[in-house]
Amino acid sequence: MATLATILGKTVYLDTNIFIYTVEGYAPEEAFLRELLAALEDGRFTAVTSELTLAEVLVKPFELGHEDVAAAYAELLVPSDRLAVLPVDRAILVEAARQRAALGMRMPDAIHVATALAGGCELFLTNDRPLKLPPGLTKELLE
Repeated sequence: MATLATILGKTVYLDTNIFIYTVEGYAPEEAFLRELLAALEDGRFTAVTSELTLAEVLVKPFELGHEDVAAAYAELLVPSDRLAVLPVDRAILVEAARQRAALGMRMPDAIHVATALAGGCELFLTNDRPLKLPPGLTKELLE
């Protein structure tokens, strides 16, 4: 289970589910997520995610007609000096194919893993227990 102590001072990949829990609420980890965002805002760690994250988080709000939730995601996922939102470019796609071939994951997961590697991440914060990661990238589960 992830703690703030394991994250501080590191470059951390934030998986899509972290943003969903932050915006839409996830009671079991609400306090931790508030601390996590405060630490990010204070520059106590840096974060990376993929532009794919934006596409993934917007699906449900668009399905339900929740434009306010979609706007909250769009505002949260703006690149800054603390949060890198990396594009899905040719290099990411090639690495994603390599990771998918090696680890047998779904392509969206492979894109996230490839983006984490491209972003120089040490940790991958997620709540996706079955997600496989290559050596050198440590998975930290939210719970």
